[in-house]
Amino acid sequence: MGPLSLSGPEVSEQERRDYADALSVPAHDTLIAEQRLTAFVQKWPNSPLAGDAAFRMAELAQARGDQEAALRRYHYVVRNFPRSNRIDAARLGVARIQFGRGNLDAAVRLMSEIRLRELSDDELREAHRLLVKTARDPATKLEWLAKLRSDQVDSDARAVIDTEIDEVLAQLDSAGLEDVARRVGPDVPAARALLVAAGRALDAGDLERARDGIERASRWPLALPYGSQLAVAADRLRLLESGASDGGFLPSFRDFAGAELPSTRSAAGSIGVVLPLTGDFASLGEETLRGILLAAGAFGESSDTERRPNIRISIRDSGGSPARAAQAVRDLARQRSVSAIIGPLLSEECEAAAAAAEAARVPLLALTSREEVARNRSYVFRLRTRPADEVQVLADYVMRELGAQRFAILYPRDAYGGGVSGLFWSAVEQRGGRVVALAAYESDATDFADPIRRLVGYELLTSEEKEIIEEREDLIRSARRLEPEEAVLVREEARAMLGPNEEPLPPIVDFDALFIPESHEKVVLIAPQLAFHEASGATLLGTDAWNHPELVSIGRDHVEGALYTANFYADSSVGYVRNFADHYAATFGTTADDLSAHAYDAANLVFVQFARGEHSRSDVRSGILAASSFPGVSGILAMRADGNARKRPFLLSVKRGHIVEID
Repeated sequence: MGPLSLSGPEVSEQERRDYADALSVPAHDTLIAEQRLTAFVQKWPNSPLAGDAAFRMAELAQARGDQEAALRRYHYVVRNFPRSNRIDAARLGVARIQFGRGNLDAAVRLMSEIRLRELSDDELREAHRLLVKTARDPATKLEWLAKLRSDQVDSDARAVIDTEIDEVLAQLDSAGLEDVARRVGPDVPAARALLVAAGRALDAGDLERARDGIERASRWPLALPYGSQLAVAADRLRLLESGASDGGFLPSFRDFAGAELPSTRSAAGSIGVVLPLTGDFASLGEETLRGILLAAGAFGESSDTERRPNIRISIRDSGGSPARAAQAVRDLARQRSVSAIIGPLLSEECEAAAAAAEAARVPLLALTSREEVARNRSYVFRLRTRPADEVQVLADYVMRELGAQRFAILYPRDAYGGGVSGLFWSAVEQRGGRVVALAAYESDATDFADPIRRLVGYELLTSEEKEIIEEREDLIRSARRLEPEEAVLVREEARAMLGPNEEPLPPIVDFDALFIPESHEKVVLIAPQLAFHEASGATLLGTDAWNHPELVSIGRDHVEGALYTANFYADSSVGYVRNFADHYAATFGTTADDLSAHAYDAANLVFVQFARGEHSRSDVRSGILAASSFPGVSGILAMRADGNARKRPFLLSVKRGHIVEID
């Protein structure tokens, strides 16, 4: 808001000239400006212009960090110029300073006295922000956040406020969410509050309450991406009403031993493909493309073309660039014949492509394991196996079939090791098991002695126990100089030694299984060191990162009995998996991997919709969303309503020096 008008019956010509002179100082000369304004107020203390001058002096004081001077001058305006058009801005200034000092009650009282309509746009935004900070309850806070959001013209600023709104909504119970919807509706964030409440109702299985919230939310305005959230909630409700489990149950491969893949022979349609076919990741893109082409029948085993799908594929090279991936999706979406797009691979590419696909409302089947890419997007699906599904299957089998109850975790200090370890720990506890030992090592380590010794109790030794262990190790070393028969007896005597309280000494392997979320290259180094430090005997557990022939050829006896998951297993006994592996090997002269397998399944998921006569983007999307117990070569698949596929991976074991399928 600008200064008081320099005209009017209450302002003399001399006052106007003196005030204009005080305001004529260049902006950078703040000291001189303040001196001129001070002189004006001293000369004309009762002038209506003195209030404006004092307000400007307060702003200058605050700009240089002198809160006391600013507070005095704001108070001067409030006390002496109640009719000034600066009084509300002055109250805001006082409230801002009091809040900064922690005087919440004073700030709240002053904010209640401000006439918001008298503030400038910038001052109004500041007032709304302060009202958010001083709100006494979440519902009131949301009301002011909604007003603050409406002040913004910049989309990025609105996005920041949307995040704040979401955080407050997450703190409210169902009654609080309903109260917000009642107090704010139909404005933002009323519909969003109803959506949160509907999501909780769906989690609880209360479909009637969820349906009511979704219907009410659909009648009120929702900004992006919340429109997509509404669609996801509606899809989830539809699936649950139809009796589907929302991806909760995944049958084993045993249940599909004699099954065949859904027929796609009559499929006809057009898809787009976005993959990194040049650059550092070109080999990954090419491997993925092979799986799609195989599913499309481009290398049919039969010469009978009438038995092959009639698929048109438009391929775009993302080059590993998120911007190129997004542009490729936009280009393909403009081709109305393209019913769906498969790809890309890399997480950043997938995020950019997903945003473009959602905007164009074209189904995108992203080949990434990051669940975030599909979140709150109704046209985006994520197809790769999740680490969470791997550890769930692993924990379930080892506890149910082997009776394991006590677990240890040995993991690298990196994002994968820490993240998957946490998932495994949760899976064990969900089933009533316990993690009794935990040790970490640096991701570039090759010597694992220290973390292994921590697992088996060396870390917590008393001084007396350390002395006894030193005696034991001396005894074991002395056995090396003895005849074999005597050496055996000495070692048995050493290992039978007890601690000061007649308790066992380390190494104490008091766990049934040891989970190691590592690559196979590291596992073949760790396993022998476990034996060396007498920490063997527990079943070794791992993830798809173990899935390599060298696990056995190098690890040998040290990995005997190990269990691990695999996102694809070319030697599977499941017929349709083996057929894919054989066809791939015959076509390309090499072994299929999980990239080609995931891509093959993604393509088949679309082609099944074509074979059913579904070609519109919305119908293809609905068909993909309804997929349940889909027999993929990369795992049994069930699509969740949030667009994230759940896949049951293969479960493999090392038995008598061979890798065998046990699920």
